[in-house]
Amino acid sequence: MKNIFTSIFILVALIVNAQTSDSVTTGGDGTRVSEVYYDFETGTQVSLDRTLWDIGFTSDQMNSSIIINENAGVELYLYSADTADWSTVDTSGFSFEKIYNSEETWASGAFSNQETNHPDYGWGIYNMNTHDILGNRLFIVKTQSGDYLKVVIDKLDGEGVWFFRTAMLDGSIEKAYEYAKSTEESLAKNFALLNISSGVFDYSNADTKAWDILFTKYVTTVQMGPTSQDMAVSGVKINAGCEVAERAGEDVTSNDTSSLTWGTSITEIGYDWKSFNRGTFQYEFTADLAYFVRTQNGAVWKIWFTGYEGGAVGKYVFNTEEIKAGVSNVNKYAKLKTSVYPNPTRDVLNITNEENEALNIKVMNTQGAVMLESSVNAFETTSFNTTDLAKGIYFLQLSTANATSTQRVIFE
Repeated sequence: MKNIFTSIFILVALIVNAQTSDSVTTGGDGTRVSEVYYDFETGTQVSLDRTLWDIGFTSDQMNSSIIINENAGVELYLYSADTADWSTVDTSGFSFEKIYNSEETWASGAFSNQETNHPDYGWGIYNMNTHDILGNRLFIVKTQSGDYLKVVIDKLDGEGVWFFRTAMLDGSIEKAYEYAKSTEESLAKNFALLNISSGVFDYSNADTKAWDILFTKYVTTVQMGPTSQDMAVSGVKINAGCEVAERAGEDVTSNDTSSLTWGTSITEIGYDWKSFNRGTFQYEFTADLAYFVRTQNGAVWKIWFTGYEGGAVGKYVFNTEEIKAGVSNVNKYAKLKTSVYPNPTRDVLNITNEENEALNIKVMNTQGAVMLESSVNAFETTSFNTTDLAKGIYFLQLSTANATSTQRVIFE
């Protein structure tokens, strides 16, 4: 009997530690035309044609992020901190500063780049009476087709509905939009993607739970000799909810992560695992560099790169290995039997757990940072003192072993 169990254990170990060689190609038809979402567990690749969209509106109830398509060369500029300037836009001597997506989090897209502290969320101001975020800035977007449009995000209301408008700089072809985060086509996505030249939304990006890393192009600051400049690079971003640890100086066959530091920066893998040798005109790779990715379901995967072909091909060659299996259904979202009151609140937030198991509790700000954390046993109530937190919108994540629920709470 012992030998049977030993055999089963060895078989499981072999399955978990099976190494896979794979590649992703983002080019085609002579130009770089896509970005690729990759799932470690299945090896599934979902390609998104980069020409389909210019800006993306978060579907996440936890934030107000609006990103731009840096992969397609879309550019964003702040024109004015007064939306009343909509009818008098004058770009004579155009010299506005470009604004980029955050390299740290999906929760801070380019439109949020100007944010300060609550109640300023970059493109709008939180209204304590209506609990809406109301637009306070006027932007100019250069689309991938070369059009310049003015854009105002008028409102994100308390029900998660976006209201915004676009027009050519001279006021022609004005379009008004009303778009709900709960729209069926984008509900399972990170972002609803809009081509603002055509006014058409696209939903061919991978579902939030169907990918771990994204092969793409993004803008970052690169050191060029004695100076630095912002430029587009080809690299890898991680999905929200994933973590990455980088390990250098140790053979890539090792699975030891005991001394590593895990980070949630979405460009933790980034682009600089490769370097271009101008003498040989070839890309080179650090032989002892590996990345460990902890995915949304708790699995840990190792990835290390062995090849890259730039230009029109955009081919990434790499190896992956699962070193820790994940927990199935850990990210299953469901409505939990709980009571949260009062909401809005001024000083105390009460949470009653009506489930028959313990409930984990996290209070997060709009950027996803955990501000308060606790737990409550089955059929009990716990209370949070919120007086030390800044006034504004927060998100309450409640989770059991098999289900997670998130809702918005307001501290006044």
